Amino acid sequence: MIKSMNTVSAIKNNEYGLSSREIEVLHKLASGMRNQEIAEALYLSEGTVKNYISAIYSKLNVKGGQGAARKARDPGIMNN
Repeated sequence: MIKSMNTVSAIKNNEYGLSSREIEVLHKLASGMRNQEIAEALYLSEGTVKNYISAIYSKLNVKGGQGAARKARDPGIMNN
């Protein structure tokens, strides 16, 4: 079942070219976590998280976290 979910996830992610790490950050961002909280949860620096978020916004062509979460839910990226 995990392999099947990963395959579906990979197909959905490729619509915007998001990496698996960007999806992890997006999930946490959409759940309301702040950059520092995301960094701690994923064992990253806050600067790295900011870089991921910037890349996510760019790939999804949005200006903020709410827009990114909303757009990601449309094609089902966040439904994993």
